[in-house]
Amino acid sequence: MGPVLAFHRISEADAARITADAEAAFDLIEAIDHTGEPVGDIDKSWDGLRYLLAAAKVDVDLIRDLDPWAGDGEPRIWTAHEVSAAAHTLTATPFAALAEHFAPDDMDDNDVYPDIWDTDFCHEYLREHYEGLVEFLMYASARNSPVLSGFE
Repeated sequence: MGPVLAFHRISEADAARITADAEAAFDLIEAIDHTGEPVGDIDKSWDGLRYLLAAAKVDVDLIRDLDPWAGDGEPRIWTAHEVSAAAHTLTATPFAALAEHFAPDDMDDNDVYPDIWDTDFCHEYLREHYEGLVEFLMYASARNSPVLSGFE
């Protein structure tokens, strides 16, 4: 199937619990129910978005120290401050600014995951997931919430 990257809004108490016991994150992810809220699942677009953000020199690292190939590796907590900073940086960066750096041949040459960059739908796929992520981060930021990110 391949690694997908998801972001989950959590409370400060959840963040403290996960900091004390990293395994608690997996149970928490299963129990989170934020019905009606924006979703932080960016599917397999994570590497394409990483490529575009780096090419556009946007200082937001979606992956940080996560290993997409480690299976259910340990997730990472973003503090409310980090969420706010990322949300505001990405809000100030419309997808059109990233799209200027879309280079399918270079993405293929650099093994940007997944191998879809020569398809008709990939540009829209990246745009949808980027805009969804921005909406999610702004929502979490407005509630001063930390976020848990991890590959699933």
